[in-house]
Amino acid sequence: MKLSTGEVDAARFLYSLLAIIASCGVISNFALFLVTLKSENLRSSCHLLIGLCALLDTFHEIGQLYQFPLLFGDGMISSRTCALIQVLPEMGVLGGCACLLCIGLEWLTSVVCIARYKGLARRLLRAHLLLISLFGCYPLFLMIAYYQPQMQICSIPSPFHGAATAAWGQMLLLLNLSSLVVYCCVAKIISISPNVSSATRAEFRGNFAVMTADVSGWVVGIGLLVAAQAVHLTEEHLFIASYFCGLFINSGIAAKSLIYIWMSTEYREAFRVVFR
Repeated sequence: MKLSTGEVDAARFLYSLLAIIASCGVISNFALFLVTLKSENLRSSCHLLIGLCALLDTFHEIGQLYQFPLLFGDGMISSRTCALIQVLPEMGVLGGCACLLCIGLEWLTSVVCIARYKGLARRLLRAHLLLISLFGCYPLFLMIAYYQPQMQICSIPSPFHGAATAAWGQMLLLLNLSSLVVYCCVAKIISISPNVSSATRAEFRGNFAVMTADVSGWVVGIGLLVAAQAVHLTEEHLFIASYFCGLFINSGIAAKSLIYIWMSTEYREAFRVVFR
């Protein structure tokens, strides 16, 4: 792949925007992780999963920043080096999506099995952590199984070669669409259940808004990239388009902490206490 001067300028401009959004995402999500870690009031299974999700999203956003010295320098490093430095970010990408799904499943269990939920909570949390770990390790399998030695610009999708790229994208889409279905089911159950308190309804609205921001970013980003591939753009133009699509994905992730602060009194107070 060889970019013209105009294409390099376009890539640098879009990446600069992406890096700004990713930097905001690193700060906001790590802040949410710290708040969860330090707040005694945020100790339910759902709160702990939200904190874990914030940590995984932090790893994801950090992965976007590795390209900065490369894109503004000669741009290329070996695929082996790229794979090594992107291990944690890649685990954060799929692990974060799986974590969002597990938060939805936690809500589904709590509203369907209200009477038995407290007895199930600890076992469910262990099952969620196992599920998140399995999805978090899936990128490592793809990176090893389909590895090809080459020189490349080290973006988030770069460690996946050949068929691994499609498998990674399909898994992302599957996780996000599953989250959408689960959260919509919970919303329907809550809307018709007389046993759900107004406080619980308000708490779920915050979680639903976070899911909407996260999933919308992924669906729009992946959808635009698939559309770009369908119209047979050149490799150079697809590379530039990937930065544009990344703006939607990273904006949705960076907004999650702000949504919790905006919609949840519980998190708003926790942030005030932790950061004075």
